[in-house]
Amino acid sequence: MKRKTILLLAVSIAIAATAFSQTTQLNRISGGIVAGANYSYLNTNDEITGISYDWKWKFGPAGGIYFNIPFGNTVSLQPNLLYSQMGAKYYVTDNTGTLKWTQNLGYLSVPVPLKINAGNSVAFLIGPQIDFLVGAKVKDANDNTTKNEGDFDQVDFAGTGGIQIMPNAPVSLTVRYMHGFKNLMHNNSTPSNPNEISSNVTNLHNSGVQATLNFRLFGGKQKTIAVTTPEVPVLLDTDGDGINDNVDKCPNTPGVAKYDGCPVPDSDNDGVNDDEDKCPTVAGSAKYSGCPVPDSDNDGINDDSDKCPSVPGVERYQGCPVPDSDNDGINDEEDNCPSVAGTAANHGCPQIDASTQSKVDMMAKGIAWTPSSGYKLATTSNKALDQIANMLKADSSLKATISVHTTTADKDKSLSQNRADAIKAYLVSQGANESHVEATGYGGEQPISTGSKNQRTEIKLHY
Repeated sequence: MKRKTILLLAVSIAIAATAFSQTTQLNRISGGIVAGANYSYLNTNDEITGISYDWKWKFGPAGGIYFNIPFGNTVSLQPNLLYSQMGAKYYVTDNTGTLKWTQNLGYLSVPVPLKINAGNSVAFLIGPQIDFLVGAKVKDANDNTTKNEGDFDQVDFAGTGGIQIMPNAPVSLTVRYMHGFKNLMHNNSTPSNPNEISSNVTNLHNSGVQATLNFRLFGGKQKTIAVTTPEVPVLLDTDGDGINDNVDKCPNTPGVAKYDGCPVPDSDNDGVNDDEDKCPTVAGSAKYSGCPVPDSDNDGINDDSDKCPSVPGVERYQGCPVPDSDNDGINDEEDNCPSVAGTAANHGCPQIDASTQSKVDMMAKGIAWTPSSGYKLATTSNKALDQIANMLKADSSLKATISVHTTTADKDKSLSQNRADAIKAYLVSQGANESHVEATGYGGEQPISTGSKNQRTEIKLHY
């Protein structure tokens, strides 16, 4: 009875495939052989007093044939006729100890999944499966094998789903999960061993994962039919600048037609493109339309940093000329008297008028000393020194050099220095700038004659 059912199913599949091919695209039906393995398990929710079942997964072979019957370019029906070994390993623990058993279930399986292509790389499978028991064996802890087909129902109904890798290639890989809906146990039999499943378990279901390689032997993808209508080329504009890639010299960078699709160039790399750059070959700034910052007075300091952009100057005066505070034509850096107009011959200082110096010479001759000390000023000297002090106060740039000479160098040099210091002290006391008065005693080192004529006081005005 079982063999008749199997034969009837195989014939039905073949007739269905032939009939379908008459109403669909015959040259697109394909088929081939399948080879792989199952990784199976047996599920039960029975609770057994005094006995513990520890269920384990087991491997088993799988193989057969398949057909693929397309409904279109995406969906097809892919029935299989496979031999598929299922079952499980289990450890039985009771009051005698723990023993290992293995239950093998051989099925003629007919999965009929719907195949949905998701491109050329993967397809999804989902659908029903019917399994016909063709053999069952149980192996005990001593590796003794016993046939036990009578312990199980002859037909199982299951659901299956999975994926197929490279579904349109000559060789593809299918991985799918199978879950049985029907209770496998046929509990009318008498088990030969109390540790067999049928002796204690009344509710058992198949489950497993199957991985197979599918080898296509005929059929396949529909061949492309040549079309006589000329194909219109698709014009791309990758950078979206309105210039098609086939004429765009810079297809990945937006540009303009004037430059064949490339951006407006910036020859001097100053950030101002050549169309807006008045100096396209010299780096400049946007402020000056791409030209360098100008230097109007050609003093080497650009106008942005030059406080006197129209007059040549120097960097230390921020582009301005060296100043001439007294406007005497001699700049302050070379002018010994920068606040008083002078002459170049006198290094920017005024020339002392000869008549003025002559008057000072006469005043110096009137300076006298008290006889008691020899270096204290006589009161008769005050009038002349007051006039010299007033001259120094009236012109803040005016300076005076005091030179006192005596007759004998070695003996009188200290005397001459004391007299020079006394004159300086008096001028300062009358308001002269101390730093503008220099006093030196020379003793007899600079004679102008012999005898008492060498004893003299000289005051020279200068700047």
